[in-house]
Amino acid sequence: MLTNKEIEEITPTEEALGVAARAWCLTTTENITMDVALAKAFAQIIDHYREALIWCSGSNDFAVDGQARKGWEKLCVPLLD
Repeated sequence: MLTNKEIEEITPTEEALGVAARAWCLTTTENITMDVALAKAFAQIIDHYREALIWCSGSNDFAVDGQARKGWEKLCVPLLD
């Protein structure tokens, strides 16, 4: 697990920034002004977890005939997309 300092050094991707910005588009939060610094922090964390999912995908358990394939397709693939 990365330290907070290491996460803060991540340059967030456009994809992660878009996902983070969605937090202010929900009906429960649409009246809250977006905080750009908070959105960037969310994006940095999202990119950190996204990288972890990509790294995990190299495991044989997630391969086509792997025992964890169904779970991978149901939970991880949508997060990566």
